[in-house]
This record gives sequence, C-alpha cells and structure tokens, in this order.
Amino acid sequence: MSEHPAIDYFGIWQRYRKVIDANYMHHAEFSAHIEQVLRSRFVSRPFSILDLGCGDAAILAPMLANMEVRTYEGIDLSEAALALAEQNLKSFSCPVHLTHSDLLAALKQGHRRYDVVHTSYAVHHLSTDQKGEFFALVAKRLEKDGFLLLTDVTREEDESLPVHFQRYCDWLRRDWHGLSEDEKTAICDHLLNNDLPETRSVLESQARAAGLDDVVELVRFGWYRLFYFGFKQADLPSS
Repeated sequence: MSEHPAIDYFGIWQRYRKVIDANYMHHAEFSAHIEQVLRSRFVSRPFSILDLGCGDAAILAPMLANMEVRTYEGIDLSEAALALAEQNLKSFSCPVHLTHSDLLAALKQGHRRYDVVHTSYAVHHLSTDQKGEFFALVAKRLEKDGFLLLTDVTREEDESLPVHFQRYCDWLRRDWHGLSEDEKTAICDHLLNNDLPETRSVLESQARAAGLDDVVELVRFGWYRLFYFGFKQADLPSS
C-alpha cells in the first residue's frame, strides 16, 4: 500500500464502514476465529500486537479490551479512521500508539518485535513483489513464537485479475443490496484501480520464503480467507 494524495481516503472509509456493518466481507465470522486463536495462544500471559491497516479498530477493540494486551500499535492511511480508532481504543489500559503511515514504511521503521501482527483487507493493495517484501519484513518483526494473522481477498488459482474483477463486481452489484448503485460503482472503480489480490499459493509460497513456514488457512468464505503464518524453525530472520 502506498500513499497517494489523489485518493479520497475519507470517502473510501465511509463506504467501507457500510460494507463492514452489513458483513458483506464476513468480518464478524473472521473476528470470531481471530478471538479464538488469541485466547488459545495467550491464556496466561499478556501479548503485544501490531495492527496493520487498523481502520477504526471497531472490530478488534471490543475483543482486545477483554484480553491481557501489553501494547497495541495501529497503522492506517486514513486519518479519519485513525481518529475513530483513538476513540474506540481510549478505554485500553495498555499503551496505544496510532500512526498514519503506509504499512511497508511502518514495518521498515524500528526494530521492535511483536507477539502478533494482524492485518485485514490491506495486503491486496500491494504488488506481488511488495507482498513478498511484506512477509519478509513481518518475519523480522515477530517474536520467536509470534505469528501473523492475515485476512484478505484472494483470487482462485485459475483466475486472472480481469476475470476475478469481472466475477467479483458482478456478485457485488447483485448481492450487496445495502449500497446504492453509485456506491457499488465507486467500489468497483476502486478495486479495478487499486487492488491486486493474489492466489492462495502465491501468498503461502511468499510466507514460506520469508521463514513463516507454519501456514494454516483457518477459515474461508468464497474469495475471502483468514491465514495463520508462524515459525516452525527456531531460528529467526536477522534484523
């Protein structure tokens, strides 16, 4: 993801919030699975989390508020969303840091390691090469037993980008009843001009190349998937 001054992030966020509220992209189901993973892994110890593309944090905030979070860091390109995130996270007793930034730039800054890196519907904005860089950078920022939870839209193995976009937008126009025709057109235009979803096999091979060779697809709903990426080997990538 790269910052572009011509992109109306406020307008995009408003539309995306409507999509989240209608659960068209299965945020509710993915959230339940993420909570299950976090509770099973951090039963008796606090954890740190880096949330890349955090948006307004409205989905993670209620979940994390009932867990032992040591630190929360959120990164997003929408200043409007970050302002809302600040409000949604204000009850946290742990340190909270919110940064307006490109996710690759954020990963390149500093050397702090995290127990969890979380990202939802953000990585598909990166080019294929940038996605490979993303996995390599995440691997360097994880604790030795840390892991990445990645929710995103993917292509089928036999889908080219044009075919994917055609099928996706046909479905969106038919089934996303809570949006106006203008909103549907704006979303499809945004997808065509900004999105680069990969196949599952590409994401998994890039993660393994970065050393994240414990790969699990936790749940899938159509084009949407939640992945777990962690370390099987003891050795961490060098900083």
